[in-house]
Amino acid sequence: MVEISEKSSILQGTKIISLSDSISVVTKKENELWGAINEKWGFIFNEIPQEFLSKKKYENFLLARKEEEERKIRLKSKPYHYVIEPTNICNLHCPLCSTGINAETRSKGTLTLEKFKILIDQIKDVALELYLQNWGESTLVKLLPDMIKYASDNKIFVNLSTNFSIDYSNEYLENLLKSGLGKLVIDVDGTTQEIFEKYRIGGKLETVLKNIRTAVKFKKENNLKFPIIASKMLVMKHNEHQIDDFKKLSKELDVDEIELNNIQINPNTAKSWLPNNPEYRYASYDKSRTVEPCHWPWSGFVVNWSGDIAPCCIVDDSDSDFGNIFEEGLEKIWNNEYYVSARSEFSNNKEMTKFTICNMCKNDTHNPNLFRVGDTFSITSKSFVKVKDNFKK
Repeated sequence: MVEISEKSSILQGTKIISLSDSISVVTKKENELWGAINEKWGFIFNEIPQEFLSKKKYENFLLARKEEEERKIRLKSKPYHYVIEPTNICNLHCPLCSTGINAETRSKGTLTLEKFKILIDQIKDVALELYLQNWGESTLVKLLPDMIKYASDNKIFVNLSTNFSIDYSNEYLENLLKSGLGKLVIDVDGTTQEIFEKYRIGGKLETVLKNIRTAVKFKKENNLKFPIIASKMLVMKHNEHQIDDFKKLSKELDVDEIELNNIQINPNTAKSWLPNNPEYRYASYDKSRTVEPCHWPWSGFVVNWSGDIAPCCIVDDSDSDFGNIFEEGLEKIWNNEYYVSARSEFSNNKEMTKFTICNMCKNDTHNPNLFRVGDTFSITSKSFVKVKDNFKK
C-alpha cells in the first residue's frame, strides 16, 4: 500500500485516484497500439488488460472512430462500449434515481443466464468494455458471478458498480471475486451512517464496509490481480465535508482506487443537492452550456434486462427504445431507422424517418427544457412520469 497520491485521472465528472502500487490508472500505455487512443472519446482503455484487446477489437474501434468523425449514419463498425442490465430491481431508494423513487418507467425483471449468453455471443468480438448495471442493483442476481465468468472467458473486460449494502453469503462474494471481474466500484457516499443514508436510503454503511474488507482480504489472500476494487463517493452538498474522511477511510480499507463523482440532477428541481465546491459540480448547471455531438450513436449499446435497447444509459423510458435484441439481433438494430435517425441529428447527412429522444436531447443533457423523471437526471419523452413513492431529501 502506498500513500494517497493526488495524481489523478479526470473523465466525465469522475476524479480517479490510484491508491495501489500494483495497479495504476493514470499512466498511458506508451509505444503500444492502444497508447494512441484519445481519452476524450469517453473511455479509459489503459486499465484494460492486454489479453482483452484483440486485433479484431482494435480494427473495429478504429473503424468506429473513423465513421464517427465522418458522421456516417449507416455503419460498418459495431458498438464497442456495452451496458447490459442484469436487473432493474434495487434494494435501496436513492432519491435521484428513477428506480429509487419507484418511477413507472419500465416493467421490473431479471435477465436470465441463457439470454445473457446469447448477448455475449453477439458482442464478444468487438466489446472493449462491458458495464453490468443500469437501473438496478446487479448483485441481487444470484447468477451474476456466472454471467461475469462467461463474459470474461470470452475475453470481455467487465465493470460492475454496486451499492454493496447486502448481507452476501461468503460463497456468493467469493464467486463474484473469482469470476474474472475486471473492476468493482463500490458506493460509499458518506463516512457516517447519518450522512450515508441521506442519499442511500435503506442502506447500511456498516454492511458496505464489512463487505469491502472481506473482498479486499479475499483478493489479497488469493493473490488476485483483478478485480480492481474502488470506493466511490458521489459528491453532494450534504457529504462534501467528508471528502477527506472518505479518502482516509478508503486508505484504511486498502482499496486500489477511489473515485469522486459529480452528481447529475434535474436542473429545474434538484439543485439543492449540488455541492458548493465547484471542483465537484458541473459548470453547466451554473452557466451557459457547451454542447458537442454525442458519441453514443456510434459507440455505445445499452441493453435492458428485457432485451430492449435504450439509446444511452440516461434514458429511462420504454417508449424511447430502439428495438429488442432478442427479437432482432445486434446487426439489424445497429442500423435500423431509430439509430440512423439519431445519428442524423449530429450529421450533415440527414435521414430522419423516426423522431427519437436523441433528436430531442441533442446531447444537451443539462438542458432544463428536457423532460425528466422526478428530481432525477433521467431523460424521458413524457412530460409527466408517475412516481409511486417519492422520497425527498
